[in-house]
Amino acid sequence: MYKVGVVIFDDFTDVDFFLMYDLLGRTTDSWTVNILGTKPEHHSHLGMKVTTDGHISEVTNQDVVLITSGKRGIPAAMKDAEFMSALSLDPNKQLIGSICAGSFILHELGLLKGKPLTTNPDAKSVLQKMGGDVQDLPLVVEGNIATAGGCLSLMYLIGWVAERLFDSSKRKTIQNQL
Repeated sequence: MYKVGVVIFDDFTDVDFFLMYDLLGRTTDSWTVNILGTKPEHHSHLGMKVTTDGHISEVTNQDVVLITSGKRGIPAAMKDAEFMSALSLDPNKQLIGSICAGSFILHELGLLKGKPLTTNPDAKSVLQKMGGDVQDLPLVVEGNIATAGGCLSLMYLIGWVAERLFDSSKRKTIQNQL
């Protein structure tokens, strides 16, 4: 059974987290989903409280790590030394993905410097100013790292995870439930 870590922080975007969690939850025989953060609870942009399953440092024990998004949450998370230093990710051993502005974190960690990536169209110019090679695509895959654009691109991101861990049949099973 694979372990999938979903990384959250305060002011995460509700739809990005909940759609990701919903899609991952459509299969219970293949992976366990662990919500990871710096605190026992984090609040979404709209104020919903989400209880974490563990500290963000547990990303090292995950087979897959997915970074959520947040217009206000991402800049704050990037300034949080505890958050950034705990994100010890290894694309040689893990599948790593992000939705929307979560790609800012992967870029800041140096995982995507000089490599193509994507983000929400409204965030594109900011990421380009940071040196990101932003593509106008719903999903960009670079080895074991995938970045997805806007929230509906989660279908592609979770499909990529399912197909990389299993096969296209698993991807179709998850996506056809919607």
